[in-house]
Amino acid sequence: MNQPGGLPRRGFLQLAGLAGLGSTLAACGLGEEDKGSGGGNLNFWLTPNASPEAMKQFTDQMAAGFQRTSKGATVTSLVIPWENALTKYTAGFSGGNPPDVTYQIIPWMNKWRSTGVLADFKQMASKEELAALTDGQPESYLKAATGDKGELFAVPFTQGFQPLAMNLAVWEKAGKPPLPTTLEEMIPFAEAMTFDKKGRNLKDPGFDKNNVEHYGMSWPALPTFEDNWVWQYFWAYGSDYVNGSKDDIGFNNPEGREALEVMKRLVTSGATTPPSLFADTARWDAATVSGKTGMQWMPPLSAATCKQFPQARMKVIDLPSGPAGKAIVAGCGYYAMAAKSKNPELTYQFAKYLLDPKQADVYIRMILGLPTRPVQGNYYAEPLADPRMNTFLNEAASYGKHARATLILPYQPQEYLLGKINDYLFGRQSLEAMISEASKGIRQMAKSAK
Repeated sequence: MNQPGGLPRRGFLQLAGLAGLGSTLAACGLGEEDKGSGGGNLNFWLTPNASPEAMKQFTDQMAAGFQRTSKGATVTSLVIPWENALTKYTAGFSGGNPPDVTYQIIPWMNKWRSTGVLADFKQMASKEELAALTDGQPESYLKAATGDKGELFAVPFTQGFQPLAMNLAVWEKAGKPPLPTTLEEMIPFAEAMTFDKKGRNLKDPGFDKNNVEHYGMSWPALPTFEDNWVWQYFWAYGSDYVNGSKDDIGFNNPEGREALEVMKRLVTSGATTPPSLFADTARWDAATVSGKTGMQWMPPLSAATCKQFPQARMKVIDLPSGPAGKAIVAGCGYYAMAAKSKNPELTYQFAKYLLDPKQADVYIRMILGLPTRPVQGNYYAEPLADPRMNTFLNEAASYGKHARATLILPYQPQEYLLGKINDYLFGRQSLEAMISEASKGIRQMAKSAK
């Protein structure tokens, strides 16, 4: 599931275009090379979560900083395009010279956990160091990196998610209706922000549904988009998309059905975008920034989007809740060590160096992500390319305490389930027919995966 540029959409950690990156790196003191008396060379592989120039500056500065810290060790970095990364990683781990430290995401961790290619941090870290690496981390992130015997094969450090954001101009046009506090309240809120091209609201006589100026809510019926928010509806209502046994759907219950019905009422209210509104994924991403929609679950503002829409004013809405609480689908980035590293102790020292907040924060801010631990105050204090980016990211930071990773499964049911859910939401199947077919499909996937 890819963003432009080949990055996994569910990973979220893909935005570039920072201003002041050089000063951020320099502030960490990583540019001074110290030729110390140590030695050894490590290979560090990662993916391009920012521009090529930013990635090179980051890897160069990390290598220089670690050379000083380790008194002479060198680091050779390789930035691998997303579309080639899993193939390259697989070849590296199966060969005799694996990358010592790698950047990982949850879908890849699902592959590596049972293959023995990653080292166990618990075998390297002291009790105090392990606590420093894991305390306060979201449980679902740690679980995704945990082996069958309790091994810790990677340490999470950066996360991203798509918060619910609105266009302030559309909200003001609607008379500033109260912001939704629940997923149910999003329905009338979206209706209040839906106007035709003559300025009539969805509820006004004569509203022209064929000439809509602003839809209240963006809902592209594309699995690569929906993967970022549909699951949290189930979680907020106390169910899940796959059951605890991992062998059937998890929403064939009152809680799951209620979540589906809430989504259905929103989609059929007339306040959401028709699935065919845009063919271009970039236009879907910018639907609310452009003013075509009043709100959407959307990726953080990028410098390019801000430049394209210089007058747009945005606000992140506090995360709406369901009867079971609040949840947001999140992507997570990790650092992992190779089990067959030729220099395991130095590899651990470098991984620990990268995970230290002084270094980790440089990378997180470079990719416009957020730390996996709770943020105190404004995490983005240094000016980005546009001040609206700072505001958006700082407002979105509160979502972090509700972040939740997708399920750890031996098969990948998301795209199939989203297709079935869309069959129900957009009137191609009844609820009962959809649930029956979805259950049959997941049971077959689970059986084939054994």
